Amino acid sequence: MLPPMSTPALTRQRALSILAVADLVTWQLSLGHDPAPLLAGTGITQAALDNPETLITPLQEQAFFQHWLQRDGRPDCGLEVGARYRLMHFGHLGLIVPHAATRRDAIALFLRFINLSYTHFTPDFDLHTGVMTLRGGEHLGPLRRFYLDRDVAFAVGLVREFFKDGAVPLLRVCFDYPLPPESGRRYEQALGVPVTFGAPVTEMHVDPRHLDEAMPEANALLVRMLQPQCEAREAQVVASQPVNWTARVQTAFAQHGDQGPWPEAGDIAQKLRCSERTLRRHLAEEGAHFQTLSDTARSQRATQWLSRTAPLNDIAAALGYSEAAAFIRAYKRWFGRPPGQDRR
Repeated sequence: MLPPMSTPALTRQRALSILAVADLVTWQLSLGHDPAPLLAGTGITQAALDNPETLITPLQEQAFFQHWLQRDGRPDCGLEVGARYRLMHFGHLGLIVPHAATRRDAIALFLRFINLSYTHFTPDFDLHTGVMTLRGGEHLGPLRRFYLDRDVAFAVGLVREFFKDGAVPLLRVCFDYPLPPESGRRYEQALGVPVTFGAPVTEMHVDPRHLDEAMPEANALLVRMLQPQCEAREAQVVASQPVNWTARVQTAFAQHGDQGPWPEAGDIAQKLRCSERTLRRHLAEEGAHFQTLSDTARSQRATQWLSRTAPLNDIAAALGYSEAAAFIRAYKRWFGRPPGQDRR
């Protein structure tokens, strides 16, 4: 049995491994889909995708999944994304967990190194009752349901992986957001357990009587060898890196959805938890200007919406223009031609 491990606080602004996003991009390519729209404005390059040591920011990941949700169109597509996640996508964490002595110890290890995971929620697992909870995530805004679905789908798959040599002790899943019964049936089909909605907190219930069974690949020596490596990696992702304010603003624009007015400097500053004056000062220090970044993001979004044959009045309003004529003038300034020539 592993010694008791304390669960560190989840660092929301920690860096994230590129591995999961890289696998999702590869998956889209295998389906014949162009991943470029998913990466637009995120700052994630092909070189970054090709380097397994790459770390990305939470805002970059959120912008990626904002594009994913927009392109997929299904509000429950987080279930499919979560089902794609495997322990191998967690790097060092994925290497150590399978070698814990028991299922209970494997879960304790996962919680010990939770900062090496992808979750944006505060997780907890009562190792005596078998109840995992996910709390928080309000900062995710409209992406919160997507991330909850993703994390629960991964957790359900992980439990099945832990018990692949015996009976899977999953009992039920409860989500803290409401859904009508007809929508819930899709969740029960995807997760394979009874699902309820509108609970006080998101929970996954596991029969605790099976938690002390041995892991199939238990290896105490490997755990001892890998734990210092996990600790070093954890220190790396949690350590503050120099903030690139230009990239943060670009990512915030990329994360902006189709609904609501186009964000002004004050809106972006609030999202980045600073004053507008501070934001503009940081950008000036990097040789950037908010209006230029806004126009660049607007032009990228305009080309995306034109490809969907959205009415010009709707595009103009979504990009913060009072009328279509103002949008057309801006489009000509950006591309040297009217938007009508780029209709597909």
